[in-house]
Amino acid sequence: MLAGLALLAAELHKTVQLEINGDARTVTTWAVTVGGLLQQQGITLDPADYLAPPASAWLNAGSTIRIQPAYPVNLLADGRYSQLTTAERKPGNILAEAGIALYPGDVLLVNGLPAQPEKALDQAAGQTLQLHRAVPVTIITPQNRQTIYSSAPTLGRALWEAGITFTSADRLDPPADTPLSGPIEAHFQPARRLDITLGDRTVTAFSTAPTVGQALAEAGVALQGLDYSLPAEGKHVPANGKIKVVRVQEQISLSQEPLPNEIEFQPDPELEIDNQRFISIGVYGVKAQQERVRLEDGKEVSRQVTAEWVAREPENRVIGYGTKISKKTAKVPGGTIEYWRAVPMYATSYSPCRLGVPQCNDVTASGLKLQKGVAGVAKSWYGYTVGQRVYVPGYGTAVIADFGNGLPGKNLIDLGYSESDFKVWHQDVTVYFLWPPPPPEQIMWVLP
Repeated sequence: MLAGLALLAAELHKTVQLEINGDARTVTTWAVTVGGLLQQQGITLDPADYLAPPASAWLNAGSTIRIQPAYPVNLLADGRYSQLTTAERKPGNILAEAGIALYPGDVLLVNGLPAQPEKALDQAAGQTLQLHRAVPVTIITPQNRQTIYSSAPTLGRALWEAGITFTSADRLDPPADTPLSGPIEAHFQPARRLDITLGDRTVTAFSTAPTVGQALAEAGVALQGLDYSLPAEGKHVPANGKIKVVRVQEQISLSQEPLPNEIEFQPDPELEIDNQRFISIGVYGVKAQQERVRLEDGKEVSRQVTAEWVAREPENRVIGYGTKISKKTAKVPGGTIEYWRAVPMYATSYSPCRLGVPQCNDVTASGLKLQKGVAGVAKSWYGYTVGQRVYVPGYGTAVIADFGNGLPGKNLIDLGYSESDFKVWHQDVTVYFLWPPPPPEQIMWVLP
């Protein structure tokens, strides 16, 4: 007897799968029926809830019990609103359960978004199903007549969904924004294609206008001013739809060019000689010019100057140059020198027979004999420096008594020698102009 009871207990104690709203869990139970299991688990069902197998079914080990709770669904169809409590998840089945038929071409919306009838809804309650019925739309064109079914909100949308494209130039009666509230007939006449040449480009447009001028206006390419078209605007639109427009424009062009200013030097007694500073940076002037330009098809064909004036006069740059002279000293081999100016220069050397002339010449421009102690400078310097004594490191003291052509971009001093003591010089040096300075009128205040 005990063995029999044990076998019976083993038969009654079983493990099953309980799936609620898609979530499954394993349950061990002594229940004999599905209803007993639900009672044991404290689960109470609404009559609209889905249960499989039913509550009266025997419960076997390994069984799966599925529960799909019912929830309210809002329905908007055929101009009526209703609410249905259902455990069904597929929109098509929900509509069928509510007795609402779904026809080809109808559009189903779930919470305002397009949905497929066979795709299950989300589990959340409060879903709204909206059904847009398709209506017959008869489209009459010059070539044929066809009927389509559409649930689009307007006639234009229905044509677009049917693959019938149109532009604002096409003739559609009634207009594209007409609501589709029932069967409708629409007369549709496509516009003719126009290839409008504008200079080096072609614009494609569509129009039902009879004349070239009207067609261009509808295409937004109306003739203005001196423009003209081929064919002329009063002619009929050509059969090939090709129209050429010549744009003619006259423009007034203003241009400017700078007028350079000049450099003006002013003495500055507070500034040491051979120093400079800006007193005024100056301003460039502006010269303005007015021209009449004629354009055809965007290309310039003529240009004529109609006016010219100085819009702003230039203002010179003013540079102050130092006129303050101070006695300075420098240590040199053999003692100390006193000087009033020190100038970086490029030193070369020359002698009577190294002047590049057929015969040796030992007479300088000042009349002194060319020998050591006599120096020459560029011709631009000579008038200001002739007779001045200078000191050149490595050469010694010299008097400026000659001039030459100089070197581009350099301040040159040519150190004199006789033939017997000649030395070659090709180097940068500092030339000291020895104290005392000459009178102010004999000073080159601004060096080249």
